[in-house]
Amino acid sequence: MKREMATTERALLIVNPAAGKRHASDGDLAECVRLLSAAGFDIDVRETGSEGPTSGDLAKTALAEGFRVVLVAGGDGTVAPAAIALLGTDATLGILPFGSFMNIANGLGIPLKPIDAARVIAERKVKRSDVGELAGKVFFETCGIGIDADMFGAARLAERSRWGPAFRRIVRWATANSHRVEITVDGKTERHRVLQILIVNSPYYGWAFPIVPKADMTDGLLDVAIFPRKGRLELIGWMLKIWHTGRPGKPPRLLRGKIIEIASSETIPVHADGQIAGRLPVSVRCCEGALRVFA
Repeated sequence: MKREMATTERALLIVNPAAGKRHASDGDLAECVRLLSAAGFDIDVRETGSEGPTSGDLAKTALAEGFRVVLVAGGDGTVAPAAIALLGTDATLGILPFGSFMNIANGLGIPLKPIDAARVIAERKVKRSDVGELAGKVFFETCGIGIDADMFGAARLAERSRWGPAFRRIVRWATANSHRVEITVDGKTERHRVLQILIVNSPYYGWAFPIVPKADMTDGLLDVAIFPRKGRLELIGWMLKIWHTGRPGKPPRLLRGKIIEIASSETIPVHADGQIAGRLPVSVRCCEGALRVFA
């Protein structure tokens, strides 16, 4: 008796042709397509463009056309908009790491070499990833108060080799003032004077810094890293230690919970994955298992 061929599964592959290729080699994309086709995926390749479409546009189109697998070849800036479009649906995201800083893939344990990541997709094992939400905006990596956007902005500028603006962002980050804040995590309140607070979903941040190495994107909780007021030289030294060793220095104050509220008498901007998302006071919640991902 002959074994019947497995039915192929349609998959839309979104490619950002301008993405950095820190972990990729020439020919990797073609090899990924070959490997995934051999695994039973019928792949339709579409590219993003500087004037559109975006990865989010293409992911929405994929859903409208009946695709239930959406693959993204690019960095976090390409992955995130596509992932947002897939939240709460039965479609599954696959990540092929073709960017410089792959904090979402890294946080989910996806290999950072595209061909290895394609092999993971071919196995069709699915994780349910949490996302954070505040004021109607979602984040996959971190949100934070005040100076968080400068570190994210520096990473994004460096990814495009704009080193001058990236350095200016780092200087602004390292010389910022501290703030008095009130933090409530699942109903328990603390008061601190802080330089920075990060609410973490992925353990990696900015230039793939392991700010909270034990953060888990599938545990239904967000980690809250509280950085007390520090001198400028001490802060820069702390960041350099992470840069050189890949490990955090003296751990900040860490809390965990599903709902985090931050308030202050100051009007402090709040950032989600490097974009302004509002101002204090703010309530942040964990949306447990909102995204299906091959991982």
